[in-house]
Amino acid sequence: MNDKHDLIHKAVGGWIREAGKSKREYLIGFLDKYAATMPRTMLRYAIEHFDQTTRIHYLDLKKSAT
Repeated sequence: MNDKHDLIHKAVGGWIREAGKSKREYLIGFLDKYAATMPRTMLRYAIEHFDQTTRIHYLDLKKSAT
């Protein structure tokens, strides 16, 4: 998660999103724990298929941590 390259953030965010498709509760648990400290690009890729309300919730966690 702490890699400096944006392309790594995109890839990992996509992997997180895809892994969460089969077990959404695991994805939610992971995001509840790490969303505030994840790089923004990674978070945006991980939540891109969520409804707008849920996306805003996780983006707000990120904002409040900075």
